[in-house]
Amino acid sequence: MATGFGSALSEGQPAQLDMGEAAVPCLVVGFDGADIVLAFRALPEEVLPANGISFLLIEAAGRLHALKANVRPGITDGEFVATLLDPFRLGQRRNFSRAPLVLPAHLRPDGDDDKPWTSFTRDISAGGLRVARQSSYREAGVHEVVIGLVQADCEIRAKAVPVRITDSDISLSFSQIEAEDRLLLGQLTFAYHRRRAGA
Repeated sequence: MATGFGSALSEGQPAQLDMGEAAVPCLVVGFDGADIVLAFRALPEEVLPANGISFLLIEAAGRLHALKANVRPGITDGEFVATLLDPFRLGQRRNFSRAPLVLPAHLRPDGDDDKPWTSFTRDISAGGLRVARQSSYREAGVHEVVIGLVQADCEIRAKAVPVRITDSDISLSFSQIEAEDRLLLGQLTFAYHRRRAGA
């Protein structure tokens, strides 16, 4: 099981998948824990090994890393999912892909009956969000968060803890979120990066 990803692993990053006889170029679409979604400009001619074990080749800090992975077809044509079996640690670890999507957000301290303060997201992921800090922000260890998905005419309700606060932003990590909502946020970030990758 993978124990960490480096900051070198990012959406849109070129990579290669070792298919045994050849390494096939691909792009990192996004990641969710140890699962990395890969997009191919042209589908590999080689067939995946029968056991699904292959190596994902990624360059980080001027070095080429061969990461053992269990590879399977993804849900979208031209994509594969590589579940890392090797640890990969090169610095900061992010478990989920982020996307710079701007969505309306309402926050208030957990258990507070006062009106929530309104902001907007600067980026989102299945693991949390970063919002613009407003003058009405009230510090708390846990916040109730409501993210508006205007085009889908729905909202995501969660609880989140602040992990970084600056003069302009607040980064929060979800401490409580429904599995369906986490999946929806993951799908939104992957859709954003698929469009960017042209896949």
